[in-house]
Amino acid sequence: MAAYIHVSFLASFSVLPRFQGVDDILPLDVSSQEPLFGTTFHPFRLINAYFTNTRDHRVHSVSSETLFPTLDVPRLVVGDLNRHNHLADPLRSCSPHEIGYSTPYFEKAAEAGFALLDQPGEYTRFPLVGQARPSVIDLAFANSLLLSIFKSWEVSLLSTGSNHMPITINLTPSTLIPSPRRP
Repeated sequence: MAAYIHVSFLASFSVLPRFQGVDDILPLDVSSQEPLFGTTFHPFRLINAYFTNTRDHRVHSVSSETLFPTLDVPRLVVGDLNRHNHLADPLRSCSPHEIGYSTPYFEKAAEAGFALLDQPGEYTRFPLVGQARPSVIDLAFANSLLLSIFKSWEVSLLSTGSNHMPITINLTPSTLIPSPRRP
């Protein structure tokens, strides 16, 4: 698990990893002396997750409770979640197994106030070989505090050498809560 943070970002923000004893998740706490994103919030949490597929599909490498807790800070959950669901890919014919595997995560996200940011049906993974079809398994969710400043989600077609496409999530300063002005 890795996270790349641009050096210019580090000039204005503090970024600290939070180790939770779970191998397939990397939480990062972002904070600043000034409120973040034009809101009144100083902390922000980014969760980068990778779901390991197991032979026993009842066993999940990261629980839905770990990914989607109810918190009073802006939170963004992103990653290769390996979950096929008609909410992310409405044209896909999902098997009962895929629905059963993904539904608890989508339900827990909704229950905790998270919304899916992905453009439904926009592929995030393109197989490099074989007969597999493109899919939407790289997912992004924002809680209601972050959703108010969400601007756009987009897939980049730049080649990274991976079968997963880079995703850009754009946030815009809130127009509802003005940023404090410096004297």
